[in-house]
Amino acid sequence: MSKSYIMIIEEGIKTFSLIGHGNDCKISFAIKGQTEPLVTLNVGDKIVGYISNNKKMFSYLFKVQKETEGNECVIVKQFESATGPVLDSMDDDVQNMVLSHEQTESLILITEEQYYKIVDAMMSKCNEEYTRKNEEIDILQEKRIDETSRKQGGINILLYGVPGSGKSWTIEHEYCKPGTIVERLVFHPDYTNADFIGQILPVVDPVDKMVTYEFTPGPFTNILKEAYNNPSRPYVLIIEEINRGNAPAIFGDVFQLLDRTVEDKVIDGVNYPKGTSEYGITNENIAKVVYDDGKHKVRIPSNLSILGTMNTSDQNVFTLDTAFQRRWNMRLIENNFNNVRGSLANAEILDTKVTWKKFCETVNTIIIGNRAKMASAEDKRLGVYFVHEQDLAFDSRALPTGNFMTTYDELNDLVRHELLGTLDETKKARLEEMRDAILHNRLFPEKVIKYLWDDAFKFNPEAIFDTENMDSLEKVIRTFVYNKGADRFKIFKQNVRDTLYPTQQ
Repeated sequence: MSKSYIMIIEEGIKTFSLIGHGNDCKISFAIKGQTEPLVTLNVGDKIVGYISNNKKMFSYLFKVQKETEGNECVIVKQFESATGPVLDSMDDDVQNMVLSHEQTESLILITEEQYYKIVDAMMSKCNEEYTRKNEEIDILQEKRIDETSRKQGGINILLYGVPGSGKSWTIEHEYCKPGTIVERLVFHPDYTNADFIGQILPVVDPVDKMVTYEFTPGPFTNILKEAYNNPSRPYVLIIEEINRGNAPAIFGDVFQLLDRTVEDKVIDGVNYPKGTSEYGITNENIAKVVYDDGKHKVRIPSNLSILGTMNTSDQNVFTLDTAFQRRWNMRLIENNFNNVRGSLANAEILDTKVTWKKFCETVNTIIIGNRAKMASAEDKRLGVYFVHEQDLAFDSRALPTGNFMTTYDELNDLVRHELLGTLDETKKARLEEMRDAILHNRLFPEKVIKYLWDDAFKFNPEAIFDTENMDSLEKVIRTFVYNKGADRFKIFKQNVRDTLYPTQQ
């Protein structure tokens, strides 16, 4: 009848690990506590290999193959576990038995019951590890979204045009349908891939104050996660001023995800709907946040669209290379009043009786005609949404009162009294009123007239301004602010004023 043993292994552990399962090996060493080495082993005897270093773990199962010859014995390796049960996890009888013999013997005779108790513990430990990993896999599979139920049609669109042409308005009214989840961000020269995707940041535990470093997702990763986990809802990520940052560098490896499928497509056994990233990328940080699985390929889902806006007239900004642009559907937003609300298009500029639409179209015609003197003249036009109704509204409190002929005269008189300290309460109230009103009435010239002088007609202001009398921006703004009615437009050449006021010709 075969016997059962525990072999105390202190040296040669690596040697046993190099032997394949089911292979024979010849061992030759003296057994502590025995005068004749190995003479007690017979064919069929069963051996549990116990590692007696800091691991203190049951790791091997052997069986004797040949009779002992002197101090040599041939055994076959049947099993090895790198995560076997440790001694402390065993019953007291096994623990006490090993501890009492560990320092004096290398081969400990045990009962068959003890042998199978140890083997059962080894198999349970192995099964526990295997089951745990499979449970993790099952959990991840349960979290997988059925892609066939996902809303399809995700797109990348880059809307471009002159400043104020209505790019953001178009996004809101044409692409962000009711129920759409929208996130908006703005690129700028200091914006980085870490800001966009996420970065490793220190995190302080509130209890023990220990510092750890964790990946903190950025807006792209966050909306990607939301869109992935809510397949029936449409999501839109809006990137304003996309060319004010180094877009290819900001996108980084996510750049590859902008290639979208144009029809339903089976990828790696999964049926993805139209609008999904055609090529997945490996990014462990993003994958852990979005899929709870660092090995999952990252893709933009078909229910997430990315919309960017770009002003074509901007100077000193980053260019978008061809490889980047080809991954977007480009859309020029035409600069016209077709879809502009009437309250803005027909609003009169202060007290001039000239509507914003009339002024804008008149000036833009001159800009286009100034092509020979202006690089990219079309991009220098005034956008139809360049101003708001509030910028055009007139505060009549700025008009002169009493015997004063002009606003400038009355304001100067009040300021003189203020400096002399002779302002009574009535004049003090009037001065505050005039300053508030003038400050408001300056909104239009400081925004629009300054743009025309400093930018659109920077190299030839004589194309629109009366430069014989207006030799500086300071004089232009002062003339516009402190005049009234049609006289505000004395800053322009006569032919421009004739266009604005055709009935006065």
